[in-house]
Amino acid sequence: MMGESPRKVQLTTHFNLSEFLHGDDPLPPPWILDNLYRLANRLQVIRDLLNKPIIINSGYRTKAHNLAVGGQPNSFHLSGMAADIVVSGMPAPQVQRFLANWSGGLGSYTHFTHVDIRPNRARWSG
Repeated sequence: MMGESPRKVQLTTHFNLSEFLHGDDPLPPPWILDNLYRLANRLQVIRDLLNKPIIINSGYRTKAHNLAVGGQPNSFHLSGMAADIVVSGMPAPQVQRFLANWSGGLGSYTHFTHVDIRPNRARWSG
């Protein structure tokens, strides 16, 4: 649509780019946008299976934003490959049990779940 913000680009049926970006941070480079598209598609599968909205608390982070929130220096958020999510109507531990077979990184926290699309399986609690 003419004049539409690139931040509003629809990545999947239920996710648009702005959900993965923070405030007025600049648009990430194309290789990060590719990762965000891959991540959004993985999250879309979860959303379709659960038939519940997924809220992205934190997606792509610039180095400055990652530092400000105390993120790990090698965080997958920096490459657009991670999101901290909340599933509407589901406590975080229930989401984490549902995602037990997630093929990438899965971080279990009290009030949210970290998912990333790293090439190997990783698990941790925060």
